[in-house]
Amino acid sequence: MKIIHLSDTHIYTKILYNIDAQDRFRLALNHIKNNHSDADYFMITGDLTNFGDNESYEIFINILSKATLPNHLYPKLIIGNHDNRINFKNNFPNIKIDVNGFVQYVERDDDKIFIFLDTNLEGTDAGHLCNKRLQWLKDTLEIEHKNKIYIFMHHNPLATGHIESDNLGLVQREDLKNILLKYQNCIKHIFFGHQHITCSGKYLGITFSSPRSTWSPLVPNFLNRFRLGTANTDPNYNIILLEEDSLIVHSEDFLKTDVNWFTDN
Repeated sequence: MKIIHLSDTHIYTKILYNIDAQDRFRLALNHIKNNHSDADYFMITGDLTNFGDNESYEIFINILSKATLPNHLYPKLIIGNHDNRINFKNNFPNIKIDVNGFVQYVERDDDKIFIFLDTNLEGTDAGHLCNKRLQWLKDTLEIEHKNKIYIFMHHNPLATGHIESDNLGLVQREDLKNILLKYQNCIKHIFFGHQHITCSGKYLGITFSSPRSTWSPLVPNFLNRFRLGTANTDPNYNIILLEEDSLIVHSEDFLKTDVNWFTDN
């Protein structure tokens, strides 16, 4: 199985900080079309727009439509802190929601279960999973725990550096941690975005990964104080190759299209 994981497109009506988010999203989709039309799934983990306005969602939808990806690669979407839940649901009426109206849902592929979480809380950039969302996750895991589970969320569930420097990650990380510990044997991987950095590792025995933003990638912070930085790093998306005995994450720097292949059979 091949999964495309892209995040943080930050579409807006105007150019943001001298970087054209719309153009970069088009380039990423074109790269996907030319190189990964054989993928099984395409996931975008939030911050589709920069301000959550309807016009930006319409632009996002228009760019996606004009990309003419194969029908099966219409992306599975969730929201991030820059999105607006009401506007998102109005613009994507076919995206499933949970019983409480959050953008949380499940997709099944044989014994593989993809769980999509909603970590948005209006007015803050930090991630939130309220009691209702946490209970939905617990109920879902209890139903699906005999399968192989893959979780997709916008915010990082753990600090990607020092805990003191992570002002923007998930606030209820201890509550989520207790849930993950209970079901760690069936949760195979956690996918997230938000930090705009390429990151991977293992947490509570569960592997995780995140791509950079397609709009504005950032530089990781390894100090014990919060800071953000950019160094004109290339944007990317991730390709996940999922087999029965392995999960491999590759980074696609989609602006680099001039490839000198040693062989081309």
